[in-house]
Amino acid sequence: MERVDIKSLSLSQLTEYVKDLGLKSFNAKQIYIWLHQKNVASFDEMTNISKQAREQLAAECDIVSLEIAQKQVSKDGTIKYLYRLPDGNCIETVLMQYKHGWSQCLSTQVGCKMGCTFCATGMGGFIRDLSAAEMVAQIE
Repeated sequence: MERVDIKSLSLSQLTEYVKDLGLKSFNAKQIYIWLHQKNVASFDEMTNISKQAREQLAAECDIVSLEIAQKQVSKDGTIKYLYRLPDGNCIETVLMQYKHGWSQCLSTQVGCKMGCTFCATGMGGFIRDLSAAEMVAQIE
């Protein structure tokens, strides 16, 4: 059985999922808050969810998180993160500060289909699209 990337589910998808597990629909909103507002890394941290439900979720679901493999800060304050994904692939995210505020460039794919010879990402070719959870994790 394939594990569920629970953080990639919308609230309505999560509601259907928890009902299929035999949990109450209100648990979906509780879980959603833990995942997207409190940014927990494990089901054990979800203290208002029953222990049995947390164990059931842990047995079937993953909470995707990224590992910072490298962080570089340039003289102008730009920060580049190299993240290692759960499958071992790596992506980059860049945080830039401008007069008007901050801007972030985040990855949506591992690799690139363009194949540009001047670009390290393109030279490796396209590997896969990122999940919603992997994209969101870059800005948390």
